[in-house]
Amino acid sequence: AKKAPVRETRRAPTKAMGWGGRGRGAQQVKGGAAKLSNYARPAVTKGAGKSAGKGAGRIQAKPVKVVGKAAGKGRAPVMKQQVVKTVATRPAKGKAAGKGKGKGGTIKKAAGKVLKPVKKGATKKVAGAAKPGFHDSGVEVDEVERYSGECVHFDKRRGFGFIQPDVEGLVPDGKVMVHWAEITSSDKWPCLQKGSAVEFNLKKVVVKSGSAAIIRAAGVTLPGGEAIALDGELEEKREPVGNRGDRYSGTIKFYDTKKGFGYVALDTPVAGIEEAKVSREEVLGGEAIPLAQGMAIEFGLYKNKQEKVCTCDVTLPGGETISRDVAEGRQYLGNKRYTGTVQWFSVKNGIGFIIPDHFTSLPKVAQQKSTEAAQRAADKTQQEVFEGLMFHRRDKTDPAARFGEGSKVSFNVFVDNRNAGATNVTES
Repeated sequence: AKKAPVRETRRAPTKAMGWGGRGRGAQQVKGGAAKLSNYARPAVTKGAGKSAGKGAGRIQAKPVKVVGKAAGKGRAPVMKQQVVKTVATRPAKGKAAGKGKGKGGTIKKAAGKVLKPVKKGATKKVAGAAKPGFHDSGVEVDEVERYSGECVHFDKRRGFGFIQPDVEGLVPDGKVMVHWAEITSSDKWPCLQKGSAVEFNLKKVVVKSGSAAIIRAAGVTLPGGEAIALDGELEEKREPVGNRGDRYSGTIKFYDTKKGFGYVALDTPVAGIEEAKVSREEVLGGEAIPLAQGMAIEFGLYKNKQEKVCTCDVTLPGGETISRDVAEGRQYLGNKRYTGTVQWFSVKNGIGFIIPDHFTSLPKVAQQKSTEAAQRAADKTQQEVFEGLMFHRRDKTDPAARFGEGSKVSFNVFVDNRNAGATNVTES
């Protein structure tokens, strides 16, 4: 018999609604007699399983595939449909995730996350196995010798790429990673072009608490040691708005530092243009500078290949380069040293968190900023958050210093637009 389409969903009237649960999986069909739906559905919130309880969450009105034991006593037929994304609104007040198994494989139990089937035959991580690009921390590298090679890939937005050395077998992986910070250049956002010939040193960076190392390129230049300069070449290829070299002013309307783009509202519209896109690689400063909403900037305008109006050569009003300190609104609170313990430090993200030994000894403004930041984090994560100080890898006195959980440190204090932080961090 032809099945009536499901147009609207409602919460099941019974206790159980989860994967491996015993609910009826009932849904309402408009324009027809009430009956068991042809579709059973999983609960998608934390605590999903034998009971979706009172917090079953909001579920999109689309048919879903039942993974695991299908709807139990409700006997709702299992349809081979693609699982669609559902939106959880609040955690369920029921028992923990069910133990159902289905054709997709075993169900993962993960509090607060949508449960997904694990594909059979999926590759498992082997303890101690080296990841691509990682080497034993004892690997020897000649950091003085200069080598030549060719850039085979470079992601300008993310700021890294790879060089193929002319010497075969120079590094175990065959290619050498290059970060924008190691490129000798006066460009606002140093980068390499695919196919360009370069010269470089090798550099060993110890990671994973000293258990592994990454071999990267350092001191990257053109052959012969000349600095790499691409801004002029790129500028000539652009279609300017107005005359080439014209400057405009505006305020940041929105900017996502992590994604590296945003929009600026022009103080004075130009040829009907009221706003333009801002990309991080066009911000003079050479790194991922955070631009706060309402911040005043100066810039040029051009049209990209899609005829979209974008900014270029973004600076502070008057042409001054935008530094991180200025963009973040940093205020350094004197030279007094404080002590504390590192709670965590992420090598990948380059940020860490310190618990001060005596929180009340910090300047009042730092205490207030830290408390406000902790409250925001607690509201967002629904977990207890300690009052403390954030710090960035650039705030370490020794950039090569490796701080782990429990490291004792001393530091100075600053505040910025959102938080309180530690700088000039050293092991004590």
